[in-house]
Amino acid sequence: MKHVKITALSVLLVAFLSACASFKEPTILETKGVELKKIEGKKITFSVGVKVLNPNWYALKIKKSTVDIYVEDKFMGQVFLEDNLKFKAKKENELNVPLRAVLEDGALLTALRYANAEQVAVRIEGKVKGGVWFFSKRFPVNEKRTVSGKDLRLTMPPKNG
Repeated sequence: MKHVKITALSVLLVAFLSACASFKEPTILETKGVELKKIEGKKITFSVGVKVLNPNWYALKIKKSTVDIYVEDKFMGQVFLEDNLKFKAKKENELNVPLRAVLEDGALLTALRYANAEQVAVRIEGKVKGGVWFFSKRFPVNEKRTVSGKDLRLTMPPKNG
């Protein structure tokens, strides 16, 4: 029995190491809009629709993580991934990503100032926890994208009732 456990563990370890060796970073193909859920003081709850390609032969999971967000190199606050995300293997995955932002003082005014700009530089920096099967690791993220200033406009969600 001990031999079977060691063999099984060895197979899992080899599978994990080969998965890590052949890891290809998922690619964001398209963003499909932002849906504002709630604003409470400096906290904003929203979701972002994305289409992501996972080129790997195995599914990937992104676990709850926190990153810093900058607009035109000004620190705006932190963004929290509210739920784990799963990217199916060798597929384009369309996801609705639930997020919560905790903003710095003056961040909303800064966003309003850039809302009419044609292009705005947005940078996301931090560490994201990802995993394959039951193995996980923290990966550094330092993404910079240019977006339309219109994407910084906040419109309140309709009230239920």
